[in-house]
Amino acid sequence: MADSCNIGVDTLGSETPTSEIIHGALDFAQIQTDCAITFVGRKDELQQAKDFGHSVVVCPDSVSHYESLVGVLRHNRSSSMKVGLELLSTGEIDGFVSTGDTAALMALSRQVLPMLPSFDRPAIIKRFDGRQQPYWMLDLGANVVRKKSWLLQFAQMGSAYATAVGSVARPRVSLLNIGSEARKGPQILRETASDLSKTANLNFVGFVEADRLFDGSSDVVVTDGFSGNVALKSIEGATRIAHHFIDQELHTAGLNESEVARSVAQEVREKLNAQAYNGASLIGLNGVVVKSHGRTDRIGIGAALQLAREEIQARVPEHLRRDR
Repeated sequence: MADSCNIGVDTLGSETPTSEIIHGALDFAQIQTDCAITFVGRKDELQQAKDFGHSVVVCPDSVSHYESLVGVLRHNRSSSMKVGLELLSTGEIDGFVSTGDTAALMALSRQVLPMLPSFDRPAIIKRFDGRQQPYWMLDLGANVVRKKSWLLQFAQMGSAYATAVGSVARPRVSLLNIGSEARKGPQILRETASDLSKTANLNFVGFVEADRLFDGSSDVVVTDGFSGNVALKSIEGATRIAHHFIDQELHTAGLNESEVARSVAQEVREKLNAQAYNGASLIGLNGVVVKSHGRTDRIGIGAALQLAREEIQARVPEHLRRDR
């Protein structure tokens, strides 16, 4: 386990105000004293971070959400996102967190950082808490095209990741599908399942349906980026409506002033607080890159930084390289 680490934070190009990103990172650094933070952004906005003794890399430009990927790759040579990734590639920081555009982060990551051997594309992976234990799902939006070779690689990535970060000795790997029966779903998924079942170093347990994701039958759920992102957004929407129903029912039942009811409701809200679980990782690259939600708050920034810290200490890229 690493004794200390330095995590870079992109403070620009987000729907989250720079001040919120800075405050969230400073809160994290006060708790995790083994982590130094390197802030990348505009000089006039980073004085507070500098006053607290953290490193500052001045970079006035950011990646716009409306810019084409061609423009991002060709013209944003000094964007905060690219500068942060370059710091990671040269070893000046150990991990990088950005709240910027997902597509831009993937494109620039592939341009700046080398892929690990045997992997063609990065994938976005995220932890979810199930009924009994957590599970990890990938890809959640890095690749919207469905290819069997990529799905096979994602299975290897996810299994190695669950072992490295989650200490799961032999992760159960499943493939997201519209049914659990072997005959269900598109041909490419049936072919992928057949190949996964013959892969000796994987513990493939078959298909899983979306309504069974939280039941605990899998440690790793593999899917393409389009389906994975739809699933992710559906989960986020279900969480928001659950918050709404909790508040609505407390009010309707006249339990707003009940200490017991409010305590139970608060515990449920905390379990459903998306900010506390903010952060998804771009894996398959030779480096730790964490994508934070673009509309996060200071709690969410801290959660994304904690995820980066865990991956640095677990040496995730090394595990993916070794376990392939």
